[in-house]
Amino acid sequence: MRDLLALMATVDGPRLNILREKYADATRTADAAAGYKYLDVALYALQKLLLAHELGLEGGLPRRVLDIGTGGGHFPFVCRFFGHRVVGIDIRSELYESIAACLGVQRTIVRVTPLTPMPDLGEKFDVITACDITFNDKDDQDGRRVYWTLAEWRFFMNDLFANHLQYPGVLYFKLNKQWQRGLFGSDRLVFNRDLLTMAARNGAAISRRRGTVKFTLTSRREVR
Repeated sequence: MRDLLALMATVDGPRLNILREKYADATRTADAAAGYKYLDVALYALQKLLLAHELGLEGGLPRRVLDIGTGGGHFPFVCRFFGHRVVGIDIRSELYESIAACLGVQRTIVRVTPLTPMPDLGEKFDVITACDITFNDKDDQDGRRVYWTLAEWRFFMNDLFANHLQYPGVLYFKLNKQWQRGLFGSDRLVFNRDLLTMAARNGAAISRRRGTVKFTLTSRREVR
C-alpha cells in the first residue's frame, strides 16, 4: 500500500478527473469488460504492483521489460516506479492513450498479428509480459468467436524466444477466458486448456485456475 500511495502521488490527478468526467456516461452504461474500467487507476495499479512482486520486479537491478497489449500503461507505470525500462505496445486507442498520458507513460503502436513476426523494437528484453490477452481474438464466424490456433500461438512464442527475449529471461502470459462449446451444446467461458497443456509440456509453470503461463529460461527454447 505504501508503494501504491507513492505511485498515485505521481498521477496527473486533474487530467485524470477531466478524463473520467468525459467518459462518465459511457462508463456507467458500458459492459463490464469494456476498457472504461481502466480509468480506475488505483485499482489497476494495485493489480500491476502485485504482478511486479510476483515476477520479482520490486527490487534488484534495472531490467528491460516489454509489455504486450499494454492498454492504458498501468504495468509500465509500475515498472518505471521500480527503476526498470519498459516498452508498452498496443494498437491505437484514444481512451488508452489518454489514460497513459495521465500516468506519464508512452505507448508504442504495434499490432500483434497471427503468423507474423513482431517488428524489431531496437533491443531485447529481460521480461516479456502479456496480460488479459485479447489479440488472439479473431472475427466471428457463424455467430461464434474464433481464436488463435495452437499453431499460431506456437509461432508467436517462438518469435518472442528467438527475437525479443534476452537470456536469462522470463515470458509471462495471463490469458482471458474464451468461449467454448460445452458437451451439451451450450457455450461457456474457459481458459484455453490446450494452450496451457502445450505450455506446460514445453517447460512453463502454469495455473489452470488463473490462466497464467510463465517461462523462466536460461537459454533459447523452441515450443513444439
